[in-house]
Amino acid sequence: MAATAWSFYNSFREYIGNGQFDLDGTSVGFYMALHTSAASANVNTNTLSTQASLANEVASGNGYTTGGASVTSRTWASVATDKYRFDSTAVVWTATGGAISNIKYAVVYQSGGKLVCFSKLSTAQFTLAEDNTLTVTPSASGIFELA
Repeated sequence: MAATAWSFYNSFREYIGNGQFDLDGTSVGFYMALHTSAASANVNTNTLSTQASLANEVASGNGYTTGGASVTSRTWASVATDKYRFDSTAVVWTATGGAISNIKYAVVYQSGGKLVCFSKLSTAQFTLAEDNTLTVTPSASGIFELA
């Protein structure tokens, strides 16, 4: 399945402009949560600002925990003259003890709940069958680049 490019919430643009994100530090974490097709993840990008303002997160259980998984091995680094990249390793879920149902969106947010971005993972929601793995890997350009 082909996921869409990450789309940024307007609140993230404001937060980054106000210096409210520590992209290269370890003092705050980033998380990726999964949401259903009924989620408001991809709408109202002008008004949504916190993870709590999103509806319809995938149900907890069978290998998925409410709030999602940690975005690990994050980097904020210069990758070329006047170009910086925010990147991480892949985030992985494995369905154990049953299926993880109704997945459509992945949402990245900072601990404390400030939204960063979302990606539509598929055109229709899907179910991750038991013993299967969903891997969300940043593109070769990372989660995002600023140039």
